[in-house]
Amino acid sequence: MSTIIANILSTGNFLPIIVFFLLILAGINIPLSEDLIVISSAIIAQEYPPMLIPLYIAIYVGVVIGDHISYWIGYNLGHKIKKFKWFAKRLSDKKISIIQKYLNKYGIFTYIVCRFIPFGIRNTLFMSSGFSRMNYKLFTIYDLIAATINTSTLYFLVYFLGRSAEKPFKVAGIVLFILLFITLITIILKFVVFQKEKLDDSSVPVESINDNNGSIE
Repeated sequence: MSTIIANILSTGNFLPIIVFFLLILAGINIPLSEDLIVISSAIIAQEYPPMLIPLYIAIYVGVVIGDHISYWIGYNLGHKIKKFKWFAKRLSDKKISIIQKYLNKYGIFTYIVCRFIPFGIRNTLFMSSGFSRMNYKLFTIYDLIAATINTSTLYFLVYFLGRSAEKPFKVAGIVLFILLFITLITIILKFVVFQKEKLDDSSVPVESINDNNGSIE
């Protein structure tokens, strides 16, 4: 691993630029693992601390721009996007319907949770947001918050664990931490939704209940 890192570091100041463009490619749905890029960058930064901030900036900006590229692909192509097999698999009517359901119900929490789910789920969310003409300002706010939480958690967690992150048990620890984070977010989300539904139910006027069920004797 040290040899690989040494070879990568030989690129010098160009490394953040390389990371940035790799994430842009991931944004246009080239099969590159965003998580792998972030984790690899964190390990490199641990070996060479001066790269810590430049790499993180490159990651954050690259991730956000990549997300917006996915959004505008869905927005501009619309139904035409389904003519391309590569995109059609990710934007089936079923997937779009499910994502819209979660967006309407959970809002920003959908972005936060999906940001931690790999295997194309993120890009599907972003393209679906554009495809369904989601308000661009709202998309930007949701994405910035979700990207900040995701990139900061993954990047700095691996960085502070250092070389030990390469050990299987430490990698498992990272995965478990992320799963725990998602679980906590889900629990909080369900609690908020439950309280909201409870509040909505309690706000139904008695007159409307009587109108629907007949007068109370």
